[in-house]
Amino acid sequence: MTNNDYLDQFIEYISFERMYSSHTIRSYKNDLEEYLAFLQSYDTSVKVTKTEKSSIQFFLQKLSEKGLTARTVARKLATLKSFYKYLFLNQVTQKNIAATVKTPKLPKHLPDFLKTSEAKSLMELPDLSTIEGKRDRLILELFYSTGVRISELINIKLKDIQVENRIIRILGKGNKERLVIFSSYVAEAYKQYMIEIVKHNDIQSQEYLFPSIRKSKSNNSSNHICQKTVYNIVKKYLRQISNNEKLSPHSIRHTFATHLLNNGADLVAVKELLGHSSLSSTQIYTHVQIEKLKNEYNKSHPHAKK
Repeated sequence: MTNNDYLDQFIEYISFERMYSSHTIRSYKNDLEEYLAFLQSYDTSVKVTKTEKSSIQFFLQKLSEKGLTARTVARKLATLKSFYKYLFLNQVTQKNIAATVKTPKLPKHLPDFLKTSEAKSLMELPDLSTIEGKRDRLILELFYSTGVRISELINIKLKDIQVENRIIRILGKGNKERLVIFSSYVAEAYKQYMIEIVKHNDIQSQEYLFPSIRKSKSNNSSNHICQKTVYNIVKKYLRQISNNEKLSPHSIRHTFATHLLNNGADLVAVKELLGHSSLSSTQIYTHVQIEKLKNEYNKSHPHAKK
């Protein structure tokens, strides 16, 4: 089998068995193609199943020399670790050469999030006299009130929403299901949006909460809005309340978690609401709280002012 055959088998595995998102699959494929091209630039006959740990380390070194961030290098290493683990578990290789390769130390990065006043202003921006404005308001409210990821939001189906219980069934990372709770603000935005949808669309044929803007003749409303469209919609409103270009739809997810913790929510409960697989992923938000405490201390304590 060729290197590309192994790559194709791995992509098929993460697509149909692990049920990874299309975005993750694309990233894995690009990373592996880059790695294979790197190997073949030194030896055109090299077999990915016969490489050593040093090959991976050399590849990572070259990536760093190109100026890639530690975070990007770490992501590419994670892809290689998954790939070589797959080869080992399927007995294609006798050992997992990537298992002991150390991940680059990542700098601590506090997530960008909105102040409560900024979040309030953001929700008030969409023009509710138009169907687009009502759609946008619901999108913003869902991000802020439920903390869903953008990939999760675009995949919400009408059948997943329990209006009476204010619950939405979400299909998250790794094809894991969870329930998210939504507020009265979301409920009202949903009601206003659906009134418009019923007026303008054939609701019987609509599968997704946010159908594709570009409708094909054969699939009127059976496709969902694309991720880039939602990103651009949210980014448009964020630019109206802040000059921080780092703010994105994911920042509203960070805002959701930060505001919950700042108001006394339990870290484990926030973990479940965010759909994190481990508590370590949620613990970054404790740093946000610590920074807030530091600011309060520096403003208020007499000795801190010296």
